[in-house]
Amino acid sequence: MHRHIVSIQGGMASGKTTLARALEDAYPELHVYYENPYPIVQKRKELGLDIRTEDGFVENQRLFIQAELERFRHFPDGHIVLDRGPEDLEFYTLHYPQVHGQDWDMESRLKAELEALRECRSDQILYLRATDQLLQTRRDADQTRTRQSFAQHEPLWALEEKWYKQFPVCPIDTTAKTPEQVREAAVHQLSSIGFLRREKEI
Repeated sequence: MHRHIVSIQGGMASGKTTLARALEDAYPELHVYYENPYPIVQKRKELGLDIRTEDGFVENQRLFIQAELERFRHFPDGHIVLDRGPEDLEFYTLHYPQVHGQDWDMESRLKAELEALRECRSDQILYLRATDQLLQTRRDADQTRTRQSFAQHEPLWALEEKWYKQFPVCPIDTTAKTPEQVREAAVHQLSSIGFLRREKEI
């Protein structure tokens, strides 16, 4: 079985979904998967989990990790693009308690789950960067999603980009780029590693 997985990461409103859709439209041979946390959020509500508590957060993250592992098992062979992915879930699991002043030991409490999740890491990461001001402007202009957790996640952004440097990552600064220019930059990078054919025109 051969898979080549590229995940698109970055702060909220950085353009991840827009780029994933552009690649999917231009390269129908790609298998593109989009972030969809809502089934787990609904399950969390049904179970009455409070992520402000250690036990509630652990069980919430266990649900998300199990869902990600199940999704990974069903990926087909071929080239796969993820709108977010296992690295994002790992980062959030480890750092959400930290930035909220908690010393919960997620490495111990979710040891087996995190080990399994790390087996699903992407082969390459496109990390979309933008200024905080631009991300806020995009968030305010986006009427399609509520992004209720935007402010809640803001403290994580200071840690996120640094954390991703441990992976095979290609940063793309989207601050002064149109969506078309971001797409072109991504195609250039993905072509350079053989993920896309250079002669493909979009």
